[in-house]
Amino acid sequence: MKKKILCVCLISVIYSLVFSACTKDVDFNQINDFEVSPVVESSLIFLNEPANKFYNNGVELTTFQDSVAIKIFKDKFIKDHLVKAELVFETSNSIDRGFNLRVDFLTDTNTLQHTFNFSVPASPTNSVLIYNYTEVFEGNELLSLLATEKLLFTLNLQPGEAINESTLGSIQLKSKGIFYLNIDNTL
Repeated sequence: MKKKILCVCLISVIYSLVFSACTKDVDFNQINDFEVSPVVESSLIFLNEPANKFYNNGVELTTFQDSVAIKIFKDKFIKDHLVKAELVFETSNSIDRGFNLRVDFLTDTNTLQHTFNFSVPASPTNSVLIYNYTEVFEGNELLSLLATEKLLFTLNLQPGEAINESTLGSIQLKSKGIFYLNIDNTL
């Protein structure tokens, strides 16, 4: 009997809580205030070359070029929502030669949209020297980036002691893009 009374009381309390709970009207117009700002990172280029790769058949090679096709900026979603971009470069140099890196931003017809360069010092003791560089794109620079379809990387060794097949050290280059988006209720 006590169990039955306890059960009835418990059920009564639960019903009371469920049917007398306070509720608040849901404001569906809050969707008009929706905004999210994701940050996306993507690898761009990686290079890790020993010094003797700058020497071929008795000839020192002082200039290297590589290109990367970039098609993501043609996407309407990216064009509409990209608000800032950063290209981050980390270089490690243990060669007794400094170098310059130039990055050109080109359209599909090879029209130059933007360019930048930076220099990395030589390592006379062949110890690893790390150098970082960041290029920021906002405003007009961002428009140039959005028109880009190809990145052209040019590495030039600075003058110095000649490189041969037994030269010590290496050059390493890592880069990534950090893309800041702003997505609002206009989707």
